[in-house]
Amino acid sequence: MQRRIIAGLMLALLTAAGQARVSEEDVARLGADLTPRGAERAGNADGSIPPWDGSLLGLPPGLAWDGPGHNYPDPFADEEPLFSITAANVEEYAERLSDGQLALFRTYPDSFRMDVYPTHRSFGYPEEAAVRTRRNALHAELFNGDDGINGFAGGVPFPIPRLGAEPIWNSRLNSPSQHQEGLGDDVAVYANGSRSLRRGQTIQKTLFSDPTLPLDADFKSISPYSAFVWFEVQEPVRDKGTITLILEPLDYSETPRTVWRYLPGSRRVRQAPNVGYDTPDGPGGILTIDDTLGFNGAMDRFEWNIVARKEVYVPFHSYRFDDPGLTEDQLLTVHHPNPDYMRYELRRVWVVEATLREGFRHIYGKRRFYVEEDGWNIVITENYDGRGELWRTVLLNSIYAYDVMGYEKRSQIFHDLRAGIYNATRLTNWTRPWNFSAEERPDDFFTAANLRRTGTR
Repeated sequence: MQRRIIAGLMLALLTAAGQARVSEEDVARLGADLTPRGAERAGNADGSIPPWDGSLLGLPPGLAWDGPGHNYPDPFADEEPLFSITAANVEEYAERLSDGQLALFRTYPDSFRMDVYPTHRSFGYPEEAAVRTRRNALHAELFNGDDGINGFAGGVPFPIPRLGAEPIWNSRLNSPSQHQEGLGDDVAVYANGSRSLRRGQTIQKTLFSDPTLPLDADFKSISPYSAFVWFEVQEPVRDKGTITLILEPLDYSETPRTVWRYLPGSRRVRQAPNVGYDTPDGPGGILTIDDTLGFNGAMDRFEWNIVARKEVYVPFHSYRFDDPGLTEDQLLTVHHPNPDYMRYELRRVWVVEATLREGFRHIYGKRRFYVEEDGWNIVITENYDGRGELWRTVLLNSIYAYDVMGYEKRSQIFHDLRAGIYNATRLTNWTRPWNFSAEERPDDFFTAANLRRTGTR
């Protein structure tokens, strides 16, 4: 069955080749000097980034794991850091640090530290994902400015990006998980060490990650939506039972994001207007809705440009951060999470800047995104105010999820450099592990009618 699927995908790819959005010569680089998903295959000049080999597909040999719904074991648990970056030696490594990381060293010189580990590039991807990515290279294109995408059939839409919005779309659409569920904590840690918590269950169906999606169909012909998200608050007690249902569009200019809320106090379901852009979210109030997972939502308020490709020490293979044996006091220290549980590797990134368009409003005047090329996830963001001063920076953890055979976004740490507050989101240390192979929910689960039934039971 798998061989027949791959053969069908290759046939559809060949029939599509005449409509290439990039040259066939460029597409031929995928699987050659580029990896099947568009990263540079070779290592770097000094050997600190090794060549990609993709030899490990799924769970590494000899590593014990109880399967989906259980904590992902760390394949590099026995490694020691190659070196540590501190405020005392930061200038030696400044060329491979982001402005946001340098700001964290300046703001917290006595405590912020980055432990740098060996870079690993052995994890691979299913052949079906590689074929879809190759097909997208021929067909996917931005539509309606930067807010929509045509010719997308799942996988990485722009493995050879040319326009500024394309690496961001790669981060938004590369998830290999079709059904995922998590009971996670968002914890704001204030400058005096006090904390506030929001705990909630997330159930998500990512429509474009369906492995049976026809390769020769534009995803937009199948659904106007990219994902359905159900979020139910468990803590704090005053918000317990509040449920938010989000229908996330693929093209925000054609189909607006639809949000429904069940409020237990009134026992009513109401459609929520204007949930997006810089609407505050989460405890501490330092996140915006479009900060989620690096970037989330309509892109029309900003001009997007690729400004660099460079090597940067970024959060990666962050299994240790999810350790259920840690206490809140151990992990969530004042000013920033405990550096003992962060892992940084030297990775190649695409650097994208988003500048606020004239005549538009947003609390951020400029944003900078660092998109790692192997996993295609945003790993660092920097947010500037209207005067051009760096205000907030975000570090985003990720792991290779063995069951879905790809890199998935995990916890994120949002730093407000002025207020001395940070918010760590999607924590599962004190709940249960995130499940990227969760039970499938039918489409009618994600409806206002079902929200009404669930909320009034």
